[in-house]
Amino acid sequence: MKTRVFSALLALVLALSLLGPSLFSTAQAASFSDVTDPDAAEAVAVLSSLGIVSGYSDGGYHPDDLLTRAQFCVLAVLAEGHGDQVQSSAYRTLFSDLSASHWAAAYVNLAQSEGLINGYGNGRFGPDDSVTVGQAVTIVLRLMGYTDEDVGPLWPEDYMQKAATLGLMEGISSNSGAALTRGEAALLLYAMIQGDTAQGQDYISLLASSTVEDAALLSNDAEAADGSLHTALVYDSARGLTWYEQATDLPDTLVNRRGTLLLDEQGRVSGFLPGGDTVRTLALAEADAAGVTDASGNTYSLSSSTALILDEEVTTYGAAWYELEGRESVTLYYSSSGTVDLVTASEATAYEGVTLTGYYENASPNAANPTSITLLGMELEVADEALDTLTQFQVGERVTVVLNGAGEVAYACDPDDLTAQILGLVTSAGENSAVELFNGLTVSGARSSSTSVEVGELVRVNSTGIGEIALYRITSSSISGSLNVAAGTLGGVPLASDVAVYDRVGRSLAVRVELEDIVTGTVSASDISYVGTNAAGEVAVIVLDDVTGNAYTYGFLRTGTQTEGSGDMQVTNRTVAVENSSGTTEEYITGSNSVRNNTVGGVAATSDGKTAGVVTLEEAEGVARSAFDGEDAVVLDGVRVSISDEVQVYNSDSGQWTSLSAAKSYADTFTVYYSGTIGEDAVVRVILTA
Repeated sequence: MKTRVFSALLALVLALSLLGPSLFSTAQAASFSDVTDPDAAEAVAVLSSLGIVSGYSDGGYHPDDLLTRAQFCVLAVLAEGHGDQVQSSAYRTLFSDLSASHWAAAYVNLAQSEGLINGYGNGRFGPDDSVTVGQAVTIVLRLMGYTDEDVGPLWPEDYMQKAATLGLMEGISSNSGAALTRGEAALLLYAMIQGDTAQGQDYISLLASSTVEDAALLSNDAEAADGSLHTALVYDSARGLTWYEQATDLPDTLVNRRGTLLLDEQGRVSGFLPGGDTVRTLALAEADAAGVTDASGNTYSLSSSTALILDEEVTTYGAAWYELEGRESVTLYYSSSGTVDLVTASEATAYEGVTLTGYYENASPNAANPTSITLLGMELEVADEALDTLTQFQVGERVTVVLNGAGEVAYACDPDDLTAQILGLVTSAGENSAVELFNGLTVSGARSSSTSVEVGELVRVNSTGIGEIALYRITSSSISGSLNVAAGTLGGVPLASDVAVYDRVGRSLAVRVELEDIVTGTVSASDISYVGTNAAGEVAVIVLDDVTGNAYTYGFLRTGTQTEGSGDMQVTNRTVAVENSSGTTEEYITGSNSVRNNTVGGVAATSDGKTAGVVTLEEAEGVARSAFDGEDAVVLDGVRVSISDEVQVYNSDSGQWTSLSAAKSYADTFTVYYSGTIGEDAVVRVILTA
């Protein structure tokens, strides 16, 4: 073994940058598509945010490229935070093969003067030689303050062993003589800045004037409360929300992470070091007082006292969980004990750009400074940015308003400049009617038109006075053609990202469905009742005619009769009701529909208590437990058939409705009832234990 020969080889420093001096002065944080390893990608992102590394002019980082000793010196100087001191070491020649005009001379000279490197012992430095793992590890330990006495006399063995003990070698070659790659160098240096110095100090503190611990980076491009742009929005429990000017642009990959925020002498962000706490970002499906459910059906329990950040305001989950409606995602921050102590949510987008025209019915507290207004029977909150335009109108005047993603009034104008077309489905058709718009809002008012409409019908709404609305049937679409779900088009026209899809049976109540509920993939024009477009010309609304089967209520069909009138004017009608896990529905008049009692099927009903459609489900007996693919599908006749999210499951022994998971734990075989045709559009609706 070699003893104490390492001093002749201390010529290295990890230079993860390009070969020109201008690339080491003001590195911008970036993401590099050619860094595919997650650990290396995080390392490069953090080092980039600290101004230590940068990429090539082609936008790549080139993680497999080898490093030279000159590049290594540059990185060493930057990694100890001394990049601002290199000018004092310029214009000197310390090595015979490194002139004062060399692009890295100032860095090499400074590293040598600080005792980080020596030459080969013959007056040469070898700036273009590859740096080895052993040499790189030695320099990193020197940067951390370790001396020969701390490490041991044998080089490189003792240095390699010390680095492994300190946890610096994860992802690094164990061959001390191997040439170090740029990817390995990033991992090595990242491990170093996450550790402590030989004196027990956090290494990262050497690179900042001050730090903020347990900081959640919420945005790297926020508008501060004072109007400053491109700030870093950070939350920590001690300071709450804080907007920081950025001396270095933090990369997108560090957003929604929690760790240590680094600040320079001016209080600007100079870097961010993620911690080890777990952070989960979920596609939000549902929220209630107990917690949230993601798009895959997984539930996450949350305490009412958990901090919740919504639209750059801090509250608690218990006080504002209902405001998560309409948001695409939430991010859960876990403490070291494994509990969620912070929840953030994406911006509300459900009502972004929704435009409404109607009479200005009320203002609170007044029209001069309204915090909310009433329009079309709805009370709408007013965003601050709307005040300049909204205060030009008085109660009783017609006005057009545009909403932001949270459903607040963001802008107001004269209807002559912009008039909204308001479409929806009737949910109440009496003197005081209500219409659910396709964006989820519900408008209401006293009926002022004589047009006869029924619940479930598609209508256009006009505001005809304070508290008054007129409803008009819509019978034609702006475009026609077949719906191609996979292509995302209808009649060749692209679907909007937030397209609203409804399904109904004849005059039945329409139900909201998702595109994935359309299992056939293509819907013919004859099965589409209505198509509407948005301002961009995209398909925004689709009303289907009995396509998904979701407009039916499924369960056991219970038949009966219903007699109305008196004396000679009595009329007896046949009826059907549906019994399932929700109880038993009202009795619907079947008319000409012939229904057998106690069969398994579904009913679609109109608002006036009649059946718009009755179906008897197909039966598959003797289905084994092993045929089920979790709770999503079951194999019938060799074909995988989807199970409805609303599937009804009945335990035939106990006579009780139950869950699918409980039924599978109880029984070995089942009778499965499905709508449609296997291999085409079949969906399982009801399951009975055998």
